[in-house]
Amino acid sequence: METGSIGCAVYEAAKSGIEGKVTSVFERSAHLESGAMIITLGGLDLPAHPFTIRCPNPPGRLRSGQEFMLGEGTLSMPGSCVLEVRDYEVFSPAMKVETMAGTQEMLRALQAARIVVATTSFRDGFHSFVMGGPMHGMITQAVLPLIQRMGDALCDRDWEGMVSVGTDLGGVGEGLTPSGDDYLVGLTAALHFHRASGGIGPDARHLEALAERAAERTSPFSGQNIRAAAGGWVADVVAQWLTSLHLGDFEGVKVDTRALLSFGHSSGVDTFAGMVMGLSSVLEER
Repeated sequence: METGSIGCAVYEAAKSGIEGKVTSVFERSAHLESGAMIITLGGLDLPAHPFTIRCPNPPGRLRSGQEFMLGEGTLSMPGSCVLEVRDYEVFSPAMKVETMAGTQEMLRALQAARIVVATTSFRDGFHSFVMGGPMHGMITQAVLPLIQRMGDALCDRDWEGMVSVGTDLGGVGEGLTPSGDDYLVGLTAALHFHRASGGIGPDARHLEALAERAAERTSPFSGQNIRAAAGGWVADVVAQWLTSLHLGDFEGVKVDTRALLSFGHSSGVDTFAGMVMGLSSVLEER
């Protein structure tokens, strides 16, 4: 039986003990807020993430406003122990590869991923533009110029321009994590991973500036995701895709792309769109 996992950000905070309240309850998960940190609590069907606790038997009957306490081994509500987490695996995403594949190998893997997406039924989001398809869903005449400007800034290595356009994409769309935010998660994560692996790209200062400004224009939860991604903290499916791509693993990246596409309603494909645009630019492919 698979054991649970606790994200590295939550694990580190829990060492000194944290407390807060349940702020949102969804069908598959709940959000627990402590200060500026929002913890996602849910089952093993959720992707592992630095801010997520995944458990084999998620606690039921949670309600907004409930107080919680989290120490190194136990998540509890007043008067009762809810969850023992001391034996959970600590999830930390891969942030780089030690030896990158050659440019042509990575471009070949990138094309393989595109083919997988091209043969998948699309849902609303930004991916259509990146794939060269027709505009629909969130790809409107208002958004299209922003995506085009981002592509220009990246290809020109205009990192200040990247920050400016990225700020305007923050909060664009609907839902818990709007399409613009998911796109920025993919973009910043890919650029961080590529530079950490020895490639070219914006430095941490520019990625952090983009994340901070975009986060101010969206919800606290989605803003946390953007800030985390700019520092390399992403979901397991994103980190695995980036690893396979940078290793030039042609078959592996196809498997990882399919896993990514099943991530949320359109979050996976929008994250993919951001990663593709970021990596295409630094690999000198337009």
